[in-house]
Amino acid sequence: MEMLFVRDFAGFTGGHLKFADYMRHTAASGIADPVLYQTPRSRDVSGNIFNDYEGATIDELRPFPAYFLAGEDWFILEAAGIDPGGRPVVNLIQGLRHADPAHPLFAYLARPALRICVSSAVADAIRGHANGDVQVVENGVELDAVVDRRPLAAPPRILIAGFKNPQVARAISARLESHAEVDLVVEQMPRLAFLAKIAAASICVMLPVAREGFFLPPLEAMALERGVVTPDCGGNRAYCRPGENCLMPDYDADALAAAALELAHDQRQLERLAAGGVRTAAKYSVDRERIAYQAALASYLGR
Repeated sequence: MEMLFVRDFAGFTGGHLKFADYMRHTAASGIADPVLYQTPRSRDVSGNIFNDYEGATIDELRPFPAYFLAGEDWFILEAAGIDPGGRPVVNLIQGLRHADPAHPLFAYLARPALRICVSSAVADAIRGHANGDVQVVENGVELDAVVDRRPLAAPPRILIAGFKNPQVARAISARLESHAEVDLVVEQMPRLAFLAKIAAASICVMLPVAREGFFLPPLEAMALERGVVTPDCGGNRAYCRPGENCLMPDYDADALAAAALELAHDQRQLERLAAGGVRTAAKYSVDRERIAYQAALASYLGR
């Protein structure tokens, strides 16, 4: 069975990265064959990870036997006059915005589909509104490049990943720059470059939006054995354990800067949290994600 995957790529995000993982999971399932459609504007965007896709593609939208939709893909089909009703639809839900009645995506929860939610927080938010089965498949992390890691015993270097909140990120940087070497990131960048920045730091301050479905960067930092500082955003409760694998202060510049300095001045705590993060990340592999998704897909399609 061919399954259509729809993408509108305007710039790299973690959501696109996870969508690409699900194309690979589907291709490896032996249950459905992914076919990719990209909007015309997507192909010319620098850093488009889907331009390297080697599987089947189409240039013009048409009806398919099955669909894999995430985010605003519903809008793209609707604009093309395509109604997936009556055909299998897998709906990957990565954010909490879907559960907000004021958001345009909320209405699409009434459409029948298998909902794959990246965390229990997402599933709990939509379950009372979704038409069809709701399954939790927590995000997996895969570090597909060998990168040199800064020794934790070296003088502290603090990465502030603030592309989702540049204002707070700059305020944190101003509070830290006289105390430690700081690497401030306020724009999205290719994943491998971002992983290299994580590995080159000893402490990573990861700033989400206020409410996230999962928020992968802290888990990537844990996998690279870094000290993690991140505020609570809902979805990251799936894996963040304050005092065990990270520090989770309030979401303000003073509290986040103070937590980073706490780790910079406490080598034993930094090493303990980094080790806890490695143990946590080992439980969130992409293989685990793939197996859980393929089982849900098989059950949904009756295979």
